[in-house]
Amino acid sequence: MEKKAVAYRPSWVDVLSAWIEGLPGHRSLYYVLLGLIIQAVQTGFYWFEDPTQTGTFLPGQLFLSAAISFILAVIPVFDDQILSALKKYTPITTLNDEKRKVIEYQLSTMPAFKTILASLLLLGIFLLLEMIGSGPYRIEALEGFPISSLVLRIVYIICWWCFGALIYHTIRQLSLINLIYTKHTRINLFRMKPLYGFSDLTAITAGSLILLPYGFLLVNQEVNLNDPIVFGLYTGFTVIALITFLLPQVGIHRLQQDEKDRLLDEAYQRYDALVADLHAVVDKKDYGDLSTLNTAIGMLEKEISTIKGISTWPWQPETVRWLFTALVLPLLMWLLQFFLGKFLN
Repeated sequence: MEKKAVAYRPSWVDVLSAWIEGLPGHRSLYYVLLGLIIQAVQTGFYWFEDPTQTGTFLPGQLFLSAAISFILAVIPVFDDQILSALKKYTPITTLNDEKRKVIEYQLSTMPAFKTILASLLLLGIFLLLEMIGSGPYRIEALEGFPISSLVLRIVYIICWWCFGALIYHTIRQLSLINLIYTKHTRINLFRMKPLYGFSDLTAITAGSLILLPYGFLLVNQEVNLNDPIVFGLYTGFTVIALITFLLPQVGIHRLQQDEKDRLLDEAYQRYDALVADLHAVVDKKDYGDLSTLNTAIGMLEKEISTIKGISTWPWQPETVRWLFTALVLPLLMWLLQFFLGKFLN
């Protein structure tokens, strides 16, 4: 897609994505290669400091390498998906070609300064939480190996830096989806399918956000799940993920509910008029028109029933079921484990 010149420069993530996109082969190979390089640096220093551990791979190191690679790889994937969803959505929008190109650029390109600011903000928050909680993240196997511990610390900070860019990318895309929904949509309850592309994207984004902290818990079994800060963080991530899915849908839901109410009001007005005609026929005892009136009333009843059955939430039921399984079920299992542990001592 040819990008229209706008008032801001692309972020470092977009510059990296564009550079990788220009390389031969599929871009996923390069993100995998990046993860392998980060892992090689970590294990290289670890094996250098402790040759007896050569061939050993620490889960914590593997997670950080994979997380950085995953975050950087998933952002351009989300960009491609949202542009594809917008293309399918365009027929029911009020966007002209010029405005559509501007929105396409905004959807797929983050501002350079704000992306850096978002990463600094998130990194600062979690460094502060470390100070309040149990201290800096560390791996027991690296205790006594200062170089490996320093490298781990650097990779850990890079991971949070990249995660800050992902959070900002998510918030930005959600706000733009809401803008498209509420300002540039021709509301039509009988054309719901174009809406599903955006809701599917927000569901996948929500799942990706929660995948990282759950993965961190999986590979770091020594993390105390009963720590209020740890519990609060992961509960917070679950809530943020749910908001990620729900928030962009609220505006279009309200507009579609208004349209549904309008259609029902019109149908009931016609129904009221037909009932009045029916009463007039009965009063005149002119029963020749009853068949026509009965047909019209029956068709209106079907119309009212059809309109009532239309969901004004822009997603498919299976999307909600998948998201509930991915987000809420692990948290419920965690809570069950916590209370059973308390009950059984």
